[in-house]
Amino acid sequence: MACFALAHMLYSITFLSSRYSASSSSFSFFFLYLILWLFGIGMYAYLVPFLRLDPEADVLVPAIGGYMFLIIIMATLAARTRRPLILLGSLIFMASDLTIALTKFNVLDVEYRKHIIMTTYYLAQLMIALGDVKAVLEEDADDIHKWKRS
Repeated sequence: MACFALAHMLYSITFLSSRYSASSSSFSFFFLYLILWLFGIGMYAYLVPFLRLDPEADVLVPAIGGYMFLIIIMATLAARTRRPLILLGSLIFMASDLTIALTKFNVLDVEYRKHIIMTTYYLAQLMIALGDVKAVLEEDADDIHKWKRS
């Protein structure tokens, strides 16, 4: 879990880079941020009773809370980039991690959980990577246009 948390932190740092400088936020984006946070907090509150059933509950409850915080930050910053592929990738990442949590802590018994988890995980990585490549290409194209004008 620590490695995945580190990956979410690195994505978050990337989404704060100058490549993704955010223009002024509109109400619709603030509404999206609010939905992301309410969903994340709601899912954590829903999971806590199941986490408390685990023998390692004293460690799991705060660890899962911290992890949820990191993934919500990552998704919020992905929305801030204004890149649809990156936002979609982060939302799919949330779905993948939610599937892991719901099955790991016996909230749901999903027959094809491994398939769902791995498919959503790789799809999320692909969407974020494609969104980032597209952002780099657009940034390079802008630099070339600026260079030609000077």
